Amino acid sequence: MAPLPGQRMAAVDIGTNSCRLLIADTKGQSITPILATLRTTRIGEGVEESGLLGEVPMERTIAALQEYLELIREYEVAHLRVVATSAVREAANAAFFVVLVREMTGITVDVISGAEEARLNYTGACGAVDFKGTGVVIDIGGGSTEFTCPIQESGVSALSCCSIPLGAVRLTEQPRLLSEIIGPMKDVLDKIKGLPHLNLVGVGGTITTLAAVDQGLQIYDPECIQGYFLSKEAVERIMLSLAVKDSEERKKVPGLPPERADIIIAGTTILWSALAYLGAQEITVSEADLLHGMILEMI
Repeated sequence: MAPLPGQRMAAVDIGTNSCRLLIADTKGQSITPILATLRTTRIGEGVEESGLLGEVPMERTIAALQEYLELIREYEVAHLRVVATSAVREAANAAFFVVLVREMTGITVDVISGAEEARLNYTGACGAVDFKGTGVVIDIGGGSTEFTCPIQESGVSALSCCSIPLGAVRLTEQPRLLSEIIGPMKDVLDKIKGLPHLNLVGVGGTITTLAAVDQGLQIYDPECIQGYFLSKEAVERIMLSLAVKDSEERKKVPGLPPERADIIIAGTTILWSALAYLGAQEITVSEADLLHGMILEMI
């Protein structure tokens, strides 16, 4: 049954690094966030090496989902969708995890492709950012990085969605040379370079965290993040500043959540590499992302 106008909806993203919940009210084609929260469950821990979701990371994730169910009931949510992204879709025991979640919580998890993840990010971000030119959405996640932009195919508008298996958690666990970071992204970056009036929009925890660090936010404020212009110069400055700090020192940096201190350098390096290769001077940061896209598509 299709949702009725004005119903309250919820979306959950089981990402490589965190499990996130968004509850929002809807009116027409717009949404009003009511609650946004996350738990750093890191379900992708060890997947790069073993190819399997670990028992403890799965337990952490299911505990977060059970907590979210209580919030969903408390907020009287009418419709819920839960998706899993990079780590789960690549794990050999993904089907076991989906069944386990169903048995433990009653929740059905959709394991979505990288292209679907990119498309939902584009829908959410571009619905919230006002820009001119050709919008390209970059999402640096824990296990993958997605690039999404509009294209013309036989005179028909479409979206080009590309998912690269390179993210903040993956790069932290398996460090690479700069050439090995740029290499997997080169083809899609070359295509983006040729787009007219390029306008980059960034989503995901790495990019929103960099916006918070650049502003020195003691308390994370989504209104300060949404639409923030993050310069390549700032990304480079922050990357170098964090690189000379140890993990405990990074945890004290204003705007940087302690639970992200171990992976932020890897995520920042991915963003800096992409900006440098494109010759881009800035990226517009969007707090709205995949979760917003999921809810917009449920309306």
